[in-house]
Amino acid sequence: MTLKMRELVERTGTPKSTILYYIKEGLLPEPVKVKPNVHRYPEDFVERIRFIRYLQHHFNLSIEQLAKLMRRGDFDFSKGFEAIPRTLDLLMAPDPDNVVDEKEACERLGIPRETLERWIAMGAIFRREGGLGPKELEMMEILKRLETLDPQLTLVKHYIRHAEEVAKTEVDTADKVLEKSVDRNAALKALLDAALILKPYLFNMHLVETYRESGKGMA
Repeated sequence: MTLKMRELVERTGTPKSTILYYIKEGLLPEPVKVKPNVHRYPEDFVERIRFIRYLQHHFNLSIEQLAKLMRRGDFDFSKGFEAIPRTLDLLMAPDPDNVVDEKEACERLGIPRETLERWIAMGAIFRREGGLGPKELEMMEILKRLETLDPQLTLVKHYIRHAEEVAKTEVDTADKVLEKSVDRNAALKALLDAALILKPYLFNMHLVETYRESGKGMA
């Protein structure tokens, strides 16, 4: 079964111009040409477009970044969510054009190199290929401010310990679920939704509830 562009737009909630751009950048195959100026689109375009939009939204990737990833051959879009676990490092890597070396990052933020090395050793900052990206710089600024309030970074160490425990549980649970799953793609989407959407929601809402119950509020 093939679809008209209008049907594809309706089923994916994606503008025609965006779909055509996906095709132009190689994120989608060329459509079937029924006759001159009349194109039909395969049924699997629906899930593939939804998958591309998922990557854009939850991994903050631009179409240009996805196209670069596609051209590198490190990521197989046709595999859908099954391609994500093995390439998380690629999906979460900063744009190479926005990476700075560690010396420049420290100078820019007024942080001694020894401090950065300590943060990396404790698992608060992670090295990226080629240096540090915008997210690392943002985290370094936060850590710098926190250290003026608590030189021991007690809260950060607590976060790291629990992050490691949660990550291990997520991986162990995924292994068990996928071993029994008939539809691995659907199972992986559910697991990723839990990690990327449900987890932050639960952590943030429990924080709100705890402040509310304490009567202290965030002010």
